Amino acid sequence: MIIVFFALTNVVFSQVSGTILMDSLSLPGAEIKFKESDKIVMADFDGNFVLPLESEIKNNSLIISYAGLYIEIKNIEFSNGKLDIGEFEIPYFKDISIMEFEQLSESEKENCLPTYCWGQLLGYFSTNKLEKEYLTLNCEEKITEFEFNQTTKTITVDWNKIKGCE
Repeated sequence: MIIVFFALTNVVFSQVSGTILMDSLSLPGAEIKFKESDKIVMADFDGNFVLPLESEIKNNSLIISYAGLYIEIKNIEFSNGKLDIGEFEIPYFKDISIMEFEQLSESEKENCLPTYCWGQLLGYFSTNKLEKEYLTLNCEEKITEFEFNQTTKTITVDWNKIKGCE
């Protein structure tokens, strides 16, 4: 009976936690999950999340998504069942003006999302480009070693590149 209790305790307390930000502001509603799992949690009003682990996961990819952009953090390692990934700044797509949008080809326009404020068109986001050529994940350091897949709108970065950020 005691063995079962410890096994259940380990499952309950195994988790990944962190805070999701955009432009240094909390990002409620960002979705967080493991690539190999169907369990999804959403960041709360302050951008905080806790993703419980259903079983022991080693070297799995964590997926953070918001507004059609996905960040895949590969090769996450767990040692004691808990991992705080810290603050993650979500990048955003390149902002283009209405005039720039009108000069694009029809196929380029298909990769743009309109941005509105109170029903008025302000411009567009080009989903083929990121606003910056670097990421700021978990620290102020600029991380340039990542891949951006324009087709799937996925940024892939290795945990080993960002885990040492303070």
